[in-house]
Amino acid sequence: MKATTDGPLTQVTINPFVDWGFKFLFAREETKDLLIGFLNLLLKPDVQFTDITYLNPEVIPESQDMKRCVFDVLCRDAKGDRYLIEMQKTSRTDMSNRLIYYLCRLIDQMGRHSAKWEYSMIKRVYGICLMDFTYEENPQLRHDIMLRNQDGSTYSELLNIITLQIPCLEAKTLAECKESYEILLSLLNQTSKKMKTKEELLNEIDELNVSEQSKEMFRSIVAAMNHDLTPTQLSEYLADMDEYEATMGSIGTAWKKGVKEGRIEGEDRKKREIAKAMKEKGLEIQLIIDCTGLSAEEIAAL
Repeated sequence: MKATTDGPLTQVTINPFVDWGFKFLFAREETKDLLIGFLNLLLKPDVQFTDITYLNPEVIPESQDMKRCVFDVLCRDAKGDRYLIEMQKTSRTDMSNRLIYYLCRLIDQMGRHSAKWEYSMIKRVYGICLMDFTYEENPQLRHDIMLRNQDGSTYSELLNIITLQIPCLEAKTLAECKESYEILLSLLNQTSKKMKTKEELLNEIDELNVSEQSKEMFRSIVAAMNHDLTPTQLSEYLADMDEYEATMGSIGTAWKKGVKEGRIEGEDRKKREIAKAMKEKGLEIQLIIDCTGLSAEEIAAL
């Protein structure tokens, strides 16, 4: 065990799906290369990113009446385009509205620095949302959303949203991933769910049919998720983990309760349908009571 002025270091396998863990991986100067690599894999730009600048993730409202925005990661590239990266662990019914609002706030911020600012100076904004849940009936791993005309042609490239529904990952091994960005998502997912050890993931990386540069990036991700933490860092991480586990526990309890209540409601509805059909055929009330368990009053009300 190593020691620092803050105390002894403790090696921890960091869950990247909790806020602290995600920001530890992608929102620090020390791990900037991981974010650059992620953006290159996900966006496949004509010219690869070589550097980004972290921005203040808190968007201050003009007045106290306006909503305050705090992002997980916010950065800018050399051209001035902004990238908002969020990790969402629980489903929200307003997720699409929230992302659009966030990006509009970023565009609004661009026009506040100079009286000579023109609309032509608006830069592209990207909202990239990693989700540890699905939000649609027939979910897909990735959606790329932008402003388009009715004929499908691009209306504007300024506002872009990418959603990544991590439960849609089908690959059981890294080699089965179809795209390089899927490998990165799989590394995050398998570490979060404790599906494989650090050594197993590194062995799979060695066998991948990708460039050595990509392999090194994936190894760096694994190393960052298995990191020595100071006592202060460990305390912050464990506090966030406690909150994460409490949240996920509450969701699990609510889901089970909903399934049970739905099953009971469905059974009751079926009984009433059967009783109504028997009543319409003129069968005796006592027979209907014996078959369905409904009361005479309930049957009479059908």
